[in-house]
Formats: sequence, structure tokens, C-alpha cells
Amino acid sequence: MSKKLRILLAALLLLIALLSACQRPYSKAPIATPQVIDADSTPLPVDQQILNATMTAQAIMEKFNQPTVMVTNAQGTPVVATAVGILLPTNTPVPNPTATPLPPTPVMTRPLTHTVQSGETIYCLARRYDVDPAEMLALNNYNSWLSVGDVLEVPQSGSWPTEDRAQLPHPDTWTVSAGETVYSIACEYGDVWPEAIIAVNGLSAPYDLTPGQVLQIP
Repeated sequence: MSKKLRILLAALLLLIALLSACQRPYSKAPIATPQVIDADSTPLPVDQQILNATMTAQAIMEKFNQPTVMVTNAQGTPVVATAVGILLPTNTPVPNPTATPLPPTPVMTRPLTHTVQSGETIYCLARRYDVDPAEMLALNNYNSWLSVGDVLEVPQSGSWPTEDRAQLPHPDTWTVSAGETVYSIACEYGDVWPEAIIAVNGLSAPYDLTPGQVLQIP
């Protein structure tokens, strides 16, 4: 093949290649991912932008106790804004229950006489009035059990001879059993007056009690 023919063939092939390239569609430019420029003019990835916005929201909520929402600004960047009208649930403080104070206990003084009630004994009365039971027995010429309605003289001197005048600690509560009266319950405590039980529990004469009833013992 002559040199002239080879040059002509090469020029033809080049022309064909150029025409083929002109028919290929232009490729589209890649869509730019929204970015934020940091202080050093370095673009931040979208994931980092969202993380930064989330951390900012948490910081606002912790510092100002203000609810926030994440929104996108005009440039497509996620930002944090306060949520107007949105309220975070708050715990309503529950006041501590306040115990209802008991009515004042009446001030009692040792009486001159006592009319025996159901469940009372000489030793019960001696503890209550802080007198010597032997002296009370001698004063009233008693050497046996008392009867309801008996009127006894109460010594005006002396005291209970030992340190166990109180038999049960109080203040306390007492659940009534069948057959009990305010007088017999007072005897269980030793130094508690039935008048005090009546006063603090708001009982009315004849002071009947019901099994299961709970009494406050001052």
C-alpha cells in the first residue's frame, strides 16, 4: 500500500471516530450533597451536620428545659429551633401527706372518789391515779374484786410503788375486740385515762365501741 493511501485511510478512521463521539449523550453532573462549611472552610458531611444539630438540641433542652425541633433552613441545612407550643411533660409534685393532729388531751387531776366501770380493778385504778394499791384497798376496806357501780375513795397522797406504772407504750392505736370498753382499754395501758381516749377519738356517751374499731391512744 502506498504511503498516500495509508494517510488517506488514517484520516478517514479519525473522521469516523470524531463523528461517533459527537453522537454520545452528555453525562449529567453529580448532584451536590448539601454541606456546611466549618470554621476552617472544610465541608462537613450531611451525617455530621445532623449529629451536630442533634447535639445542639440536646444541649438546649438540658440548659433551658426548652423543647426543640430539627428543621431544614432555606439552604437545605438541618438546624435546631425551639418548638413553640410544645410542652415537655413535667412531674407534678405530690405533697407529702400531713398527719391530722389529734385533739388535745384533757388535763386530768386525781379525783376524790371513783365510780367503778366495767373492766376496772383496784390495781388498774391505782396505776391510773398514781397511788399505792395497798393504800387504796385499806382506805376502802376492800379485799376482793370490785363490782361495777362501786364508789371508791381515792388516796390523795402517795404514788405507785414501782416503775412499771405504764404497761404498754403510747401514743398507740388499739383495735377493739368484743366486750372491750374505753375503761378496760385504758387499764391495758396502765397510766392512760379513759377520759383521754374519749377526747382524742371524739366519742360520745355512753361510749359504746364496735369490734374492729380503731382507737387512737394518746
